[in-house]
Amino acid sequence: MNNKGLKAKQFNNTPITILLVLLYVIVAMSDNFKGIFVPFFKEDFRLNNTEIGYMLTAGLLAYAVFQYIGGIFIEKIGYKKVIALGFLIGMASLLLLITCKSYLVLILGLFGLNIGMAMFNVGVNTLGPVLTVASTAVLMNFVNFSYGASNTVIQKVVGNLLSKGVEWTQFYVFMLFCSGILFVYLLLIKIPYAPKSEKANYSKMDLLKNKMLYLYIIALGFYLASEYGIGNWFVTYMGEEFKLDADGRALYAALFFGAETVGRLFGGYIVDRLGTFKSMLLYGCFATLFSTVGILLGEAGLIIFSIAGLFYSIIYPTIIMTAHTVFKEAASYATGLILMCGTLIAMVVNMFMGVANDVIGVYYSYYSIAICIAITTLSILFIKRKVETVEVKVGESI
Repeated sequence: MNNKGLKAKQFNNTPITILLVLLYVIVAMSDNFKGIFVPFFKEDFRLNNTEIGYMLTAGLLAYAVFQYIGGIFIEKIGYKKVIALGFLIGMASLLLLITCKSYLVLILGLFGLNIGMAMFNVGVNTLGPVLTVASTAVLMNFVNFSYGASNTVIQKVVGNLLSKGVEWTQFYVFMLFCSGILFVYLLLIKIPYAPKSEKANYSKMDLLKNKMLYLYIIALGFYLASEYGIGNWFVTYMGEEFKLDADGRALYAALFFGAETVGRLFGGYIVDRLGTFKSMLLYGCFATLFSTVGILLGEAGLIIFSIAGLFYSIIYPTIIMTAHTVFKEAASYATGLILMCGTLIAMVVNMFMGVANDVIGVYYSYYSIAICIAITTLSILFIKRKVETVEVKVGESI
């Protein structure tokens, strides 16, 4: 065993786990603020839903491309430097948003912020699965639990504060403050792990021929499309379709993300007990059912739609975790590629939703959420069948 491997095995992972949890708190702020602030962006900059869609699309484009670039950087310079780069870019972008006076600067600020969050996300999803812990499923679901818990708090607290007249820019000031503290913490801790790709050779061309890669991209992409759609448009859907006030919108959004949080808190143990793919299929079917029924019932179905968050919970972390098993020594590169392509799918779907909101109405366009989670569930079924019938290796064309 090399020195790095020995150090990693003997290393106390608690400081790194704390870092991963807090990174996802920052990512949750970034993801949720823009969705909650949509009505205020529209008012301050005189925007329509299509222009909001373009703004969100620009952010998702940055998020997509730089997750891929982040995966490449991790192979070359390691986890800690990539996460540090994310902090520097993210904090510079927050300064732009805090002083924002125009639509163009708003787009530039959100574009840069999403670059930073992309570095965080690929860092969490490549470093987390390699930590020497008793259960990777429990760890990754707990890390994602921090994201869900933050979503719940953010949706309710921020909604309440906005209704009391707090300016949206002040929340980005708070995010900048938290980012600065966590950046200092990152500089003080040690991360002895090295990406597997630093120690093993693999062919990128062979990886690109692997059909399993594309099934993972579809599964993750449409999951992200569904979850981003909820984060970006759920508040708008409730406000424009049912005329709920800021506090009412915040309540149902908090319920959705609260249910997702509870699911992730216990989800790792369920995955360990039922198995990865069986768990994802079960949860995916219920997520599709509750989302569809919740939309069909209109305002009366908002509570049902919110409960669907419980079944969204384990899908994302478990997809990422199984990808590390499937793609082995190519895990860092493959994860970055899957995240990039998946986010591009989410970007296109959310751009479509922005346009569809203006063309066919918010209610009908919101069915995209249920359709996307159904596609994810079907893709997981295909992955499960291939994993059970063939030992998947990098470069194998299935």
